[in-house]
Parts: sequence; C-alpha cells; structure tokens
Amino acid sequence: MKKVVFWWNIPCAGMINVLKSYAQDVDKEAIVVTGKLSEFRKAMGWDDGGKLFENHIILSDDEWHEEGKKILDRYTDRIHLFNGISYPDRMRKLIDYAIENNIAFANMSEAYFNLEKGFRKLLKTIFMSIVLPYRIRRVSENSLGVMCLSGSSDRDLNQFRNFGFRMVFPFGYYTDEKFEFHYSQAGDGKLHVLCPGLIEHYKGVDILVKALAIVRDKGVQNFVCHITGKGSKQDYIKNLISQLGIEDRVKLEGVLDSKRYSTLLSQIDILVAPGRVEPWGIRINEAIQRGNVVVVSDGIGAHCLIKESEGGDVFKAGNPSDLADKLMPFLISQDTLDTAKKKNLEYRAKISCQAQAFRLHDIISQL
Repeated sequence: MKKVVFWWNIPCAGMINVLKSYAQDVDKEAIVVTGKLSEFRKAMGWDDGGKLFENHIILSDDEWHEEGKKILDRYTDRIHLFNGISYPDRMRKLIDYAIENNIAFANMSEAYFNLEKGFRKLLKTIFMSIVLPYRIRRVSENSLGVMCLSGSSDRDLNQFRNFGFRMVFPFGYYTDEKFEFHYSQAGDGKLHVLCPGLIEHYKGVDILVKALAIVRDKGVQNFVCHITGKGSKQDYIKNLISQLGIEDRVKLEGVLDSKRYSTLLSQIDILVAPGRVEPWGIRINEAIQRGNVVVVSDGIGAHCLIKESEGGDVFKAGNPSDLADKLMPFLISQDTLDTAKKKNLEYRAKISCQAQAFRLHDIISQL
C-alpha cells in the first residue's frame, strides 16, 4: 500500500470525512494536514470540529510554511496529495518545495472556470488560455497525476490533460447526509421542487424560472417551486416571475433558518440545480442521499452522479426548453417520479464517504 499525506487548505466539509474514513478505514498510517477554519467560514455557519481524528494535523496560518516543510522533510518516502495547483499561494509554495527536494506528489483540484462577466470575463479568458498554462507547467511536469474534483466530464478532464498532467482521474466532493431523513408529503396534492443556494447569474435561477413557465404553458400546473437563498439577482428573479405570471407556482423563500429549511426539505420531491457552470455542487449529493429526484445542468460537475444513479436527468446548461423537457416526465407521471427516487436511494451508498475513501485508495494505487 502506498503511504500518503493529504494537504488541504481548510477542513473542507465536502472532503474531510472522506479523508477521515481513509485514515480510519483504509490506512491508519495516512496523515491529513489542514489549515485552521477561518473566522469568515465560521461566520458562514461552517462547523469547526477541531482535530477530527488521530492523524489529523492542524496548522495555523503562522505555522503553515515552516511546519509544512518539516512534515515534507519527515515523510519524503510518501506521496503527498496537495489540494490545489496554482493556488492558494501557501499550498503552491509547499508544492514548489516538494519539487525542489524531489518529493513525490500528486494534486487534487477543481477544474478552472470563468465565472466573470463582461470585460472581466474577457480578461480571465486571456489569463486562462495564456498565463495559467505557463504557471501550471512546472507542477504538471513533476506531478504523478491529478484528481479532478469537478467530476468526469471530458471538458474538465481534458483541461488537465492539456495542462500536461501525465495521469488524470475523475473525483469530486462527498458528504454523508443523515440516513434517518424521512419524506413527509406536503398534503396539498402538489409536487414540491427545490432550487437552493445563491441567487447569482452563474447559478442559473433565471433558467429554471423560464423553464417552469414553459411547463405551465404546456398545461402542467401540479407543482410548487421553492427558491431559497439570496444574491445580487434577487430583484431580477422576482420581476421575471411576475412578468411570466407564475407567482402562484414559484416562491422566493429567502434565507431560512435550519429548522424551517429542514421542514421544507422533508416535503421536497425534486431538486433542480440549473447552474450555468459550477465546479461541483454538493447539494446534488445531499439530494441523492435524501431520495429526491434531481434534474441538473451539465455545467455542474456533480451531474456525473445523476448520470450514474439514473435518479433524475441532465439538461443542457443555459437552455430553459431542455430543462422543461427533462423536468416534465417527473411532473406528469407518479411512476416515473417514484422510480427515480428509488434509484437515488439505491445509489446513495456508492457516494458515501467510506465508499469514496476506498475509491481514493484505488486511484492512489495507480500513481
């Protein structure tokens, strides 16, 4: 078994329990190094669990560089798995140190995306096509390989191949939803649809609203869609809902406290993730584990999970008509809806943190 040290900038909620399972269930000698959870993320509601397992090393910002180098020097016989390539800067410095000292390493990274608009989008396009490959080349030439944390789409895997990585593996983010979750039908005779998260352009909420208007125009009205969260596009979405005349079908819920959100989740039949482009989308994992049907854009990394589970469908990013077409079968057929729910419940064990820890081991064995 190849011995490893994992390096993560923070104890990321979508990865730390996979690494914990790796260190407890796969290889008890595996080491996981993370930075401390920032005050900013604590303010956002992230839970700071401190040291989570025996081989979890937490480095403060002040300790990161010098203590990090000491850990690299101590474990020169191991493969070091760095979360990141060109950033964050402190991770890149440790990668450079590993290169300078001939220490074996590989990378775990999301694909690079351009979420900007207007002139800034043009500038980032230039940066990604010219500057970024140059900045990454030294890493890609020395790395044993990279795990793409944005799933298995050819678009994202080919990006890393074009950067020059010798081996590229699809991976993602994983959490364990509470399996004691119970569905509680709303009792109003309608199917309940959820679109959670930020209300920003890249999240594609406008695409969902337009798709729901198409569904309504086709005579299907047995649904209520709940849009939660807030963002810079709130007023635009509110006006769009009014213009399309679907106020009775779409509810802007705002930001809900945990109790109200849990109550809402218990009534949800279908989760829609309409994002134009997103590196992953952990809400897809959570919906699968709850047994929701999921209709997701192919611009979201986690759409690969729905392709595998068959507990929903995937639509073309940015296309309201295609979203409407993919949503309709679940709204008009209870059998189709129930079959998809069952498939996700059957699939959820495959995306558990423990299952993914063993999958991670299989990948590492190929490096």
